[in-house]
This record gives sequence, structure tokens and C-alpha cells, in this order.
Amino acid sequence: MVFTLSTPLPGDPAVGRVLVTGAAGRIGSGFLRHAADRYLLRASDLPSRAVEADDFVPADLVDGEALARACEDVDTVVHLGADPRLDADWDSLLPNNIIGSRNLFAAAAEAGCRRVVFASSVHAVSGYPAGKQISADDHVNPGNLYGVTKAFGEALGRYYAEQRGLSVIALRIGAFHTEGTQPDPQPYNDFLHLAETDLYRIIVRAIEVRGVRFAVVNAISDQVGGRLDMTATRELLG
Repeated sequence: MVFTLSTPLPGDPAVGRVLVTGAAGRIGSGFLRHAADRYLLRASDLPSRAVEADDFVPADLVDGEALARACEDVDTVVHLGADPRLDADWDSLLPNNIIGSRNLFAAAAEAGCRRVVFASSVHAVSGYPAGKQISADDHVNPGNLYGVTKAFGEALGRYYAEQRGLSVIALRIGAFHTEGTQPDPQPYNDFLHLAETDLYRIIVRAIEVRGVRFAVVNAISDQVGGRLDMTATRELLG
């Protein structure tokens, strides 16, 4: 997997409106609060989900027209919307994670958005043996079908970057948990700890970094023996 590549973007403009999909989720709702004073924010999620946002555009990920409305006048999309369950069945993963990601990228490209920050996952590479430290340029190796959908999203992002002109940064997110809670006691969480504020800082840098056409970066907190190598993240995002 490529870390950064291809033609730098000349003179990226200042960040404009930021759309957050999956805005009612744990990461989305927290990031909206974290970035409220930094960006002009728009939130999107299913019409049935409660979102605290002045600018809310309801959209099911399978509804391309609704996503097109959400992407109007948007500079950057932080695409967090998906079925996040590791045991989700294909009947849910296909519309939410596969078709939904394609619809989002298509809407962003058509609307002339500058960048999509795509929430990938450690599960795109969790098929590697325990004990291997995984770098951002390691090939995808999903450990479950959820990881397969995230690997698809990374490939889709590269296509839209190389062929459709979007700037795309995919974040392989580790074991996220909100402040004041303990990580889930699952084996995959060992050495994958990702604190809430650390992820939000990484997302901010992914929104604001200049001169990137496409990149895949790992996202965990600093820790001894981290499963994901953060070298490329530090070099690209600072």
C-alpha cells in the first residue's frame, strides 16, 4: 500500500466547509464538538439519528441524491459513516460500507470537494500475524469482512484521487475509545490504543495538510510496541 504518492496539489486553498458523515456515531459526534470552533461544519447521518449540529443534512448512504446535497459547497468530507460492527453481515456491509462509500466519493467528486478523509481501519490489515508491526505501505490483509470493506474504501479513494482529481487521505484507525472509558478487552486491541483526542488531532491534520494527492496513514496513540507503525503519520501529518 502506498503512503504518499503522485502529483502534489499546487497551492491548496484554505479549508472551507467540512462535512462529517456518520455524525451521530462515537467518533463523529466527538469530532463535531472538538472542531466546532475551528471549522464551518456540516453534519450528516441517517434521518432517524439525533445529531447536535446547526447545519444537518440527513442522508442515507445508499441515497446518492441526498449525499449530493450534503456535499454542496463543501471543501473537505470526513467520511465516518459505515456499519462499524466487526460481526456485521454482508446484507448490511454491502449497502453501508461498499455502495455507501462509492456514493460518497462520487458525490464529493461531482461537487468539486477538495479532499475526502476516509475512515479506514486496522481491520484492513488485521490479517497479518500477531507480533508484526504494520506500516502504512503494507498491502491490505483484512482479518474479517468489515476489513474487506475498508480495504475497498482505500482502493476506491486512490481511484478517485488518481482518476477523478480528489485529494484523499485514508486513516487506518486503531482501537478507539472515548475518554473515561476502558478499551474493549478484545485481543486485537493489544498495542492499538487510540485515545479520543489523539484521533481528533490526526483528523484535523488530515484535513489541513497541503500538497497530498493520496495517502494511507496509521492512527494509534503513542505506545511501546504499537501494532501500527506511526512513522509515516508523523512524517506526513506532523
